[in-house]
Amino acid sequence: MRISSQLLLTFLLNACWQIALIAAFASIGSRIIRDASIRFRHAIWLGALVLSFIVPVITASRFQLDTIPVSTPAQIEQGPPTIGQRTITTESSLATRSAPAVFLLGRTMGLFLLISYLLFVVYRSFKLALAWRMTRQLRLSAIEINLNDRVEDIVRTCEAALSSSVKPNKVAVLSSNSVPVPITVGLFRPVIILPNELVLNSNHELLLSAIGHEFIHVARRDYLFNLICEVLYVPISFHPAAALIRRRIKQTRELCCDELVAELIVNPEVYARSLIKLASSAPTLRRLSVSTTVGIADADILEARIMSLLRKTKTNKRWKVMFIAVPVLLAIPCVAAAAFAMKFDLAQQEPSQEQKERRERETTETRMRAYNTESLEMKQRMDADPRFREEVMRKREMEVEMRTIRQAALARLAKINMDQAIQIASSQNAGKVLECTLDASHWEEPGKLADDGVVFYRVVILNEDPNGGSTHVWVNAMDGNIIKTEKELPRKQRRSEQR
Repeated sequence: MRISSQLLLTFLLNACWQIALIAAFASIGSRIIRDASIRFRHAIWLGALVLSFIVPVITASRFQLDTIPVSTPAQIEQGPPTIGQRTITTESSLATRSAPAVFLLGRTMGLFLLISYLLFVVYRSFKLALAWRMTRQLRLSAIEINLNDRVEDIVRTCEAALSSSVKPNKVAVLSSNSVPVPITVGLFRPVIILPNELVLNSNHELLLSAIGHEFIHVARRDYLFNLICEVLYVPISFHPAAALIRRRIKQTRELCCDELVAELIVNPEVYARSLIKLASSAPTLRRLSVSTTVGIADADILEARIMSLLRKTKTNKRWKVMFIAVPVLLAIPCVAAAAFAMKFDLAQQEPSQEQKERRERETTETRMRAYNTESLEMKQRMDADPRFREEVMRKREMEVEMRTIRQAALARLAKINMDQAIQIASSQNAGKVLECTLDASHWEEPGKLADDGVVFYRVVILNEDPNGGSTHVWVNAMDGNIIKTEKELPRKQRRSEQR
């Protein structure tokens, strides 16, 4: 549950700025090549939609797959833990690897965002499923039309113009009273559905323009790509920039079809007049509320379509350079998404003080039971196996001997006595001395200190301030200098900081 909530929060909150950034750069790229062929602008917006979905997904997945191991020095327990035992944790005792910062959200706010997002995605999925059902109903309600010579000639003309991408007799032309405009449906068996009023229309140019436009949709496989775009749009449909990208895709798709119709089937001026006639015959150009169809009225940009048809576009060497620069431009938000992405998670509910104390007590009891069990097993094995008992006794004698050699070496190497070390530590930190021990670091062998070894006194002083706690002072036993000083926080203060 926590992993899924972390994934969703990271996806959702990073998508808020990543999608906006991608849409902004796509707008800049589209404006740069505004005088070039419409198909290039359409490709930019398609790429922007794909990136708007993929970039947040990759960001969330990358954070989730990242493992951040933390290495700590080996700790060897040589006796049973005592209740209330204190440990000192300092920055020098932990070796950590740098990790991305995790931004914690309050549980109420985080759960509200997650539930709202999931409900919105369910709503958008329901609308998409409803649109798919309505499309199937439109397809089933359509009837075949008896192609008269006029309509059949138009179909053959379109098939001949698009012979490289549309096979003859593979596109069915139907009619229906349920559609106000020509539409194209079907993934593998494309079908063009015409309104009955348009089939009965005697205007050859109007029929050629409408049917030619739908044949371009079939040749470009716009129905399949539109369905893919609708599926990708569902998880990011909460974002206004995603809605803008989707709208631009619909608009540039219609402009691409208009451009191809004017190039391959109908004269641009004739096609522009036909679009105006279709627009003037309201409610003929009324757009369907179905997102899984494509047709002549998908974009409410009639004026832009007419202007695009009458404008001549030229692709020179300068625009060819721009076509290379625009994909590079779209790579900028992807790099920014990788560099500035953030990781989000829900703040965990803090246990009560009673729960913390019970957990600490249970941990201590568990450790003591484990130690007692280990000691009992050791004793039983020693009683049952004389050779093992002899080996254990020999190791203990060796440890005692080694400890004696080390203590003798420490006493020989120390230039100041323990009282002097206590005075030096107390002069820097006022309080009551609880403990003072002589030790050394970096032994080359028992009784012989390494070249970089240091002999020191560790003095523990109880602080006099009301907060309590103690101070650990390391004093060099050779010259009396203070090596380092560390403060041990009282138990309550340590708990408050850990929260």
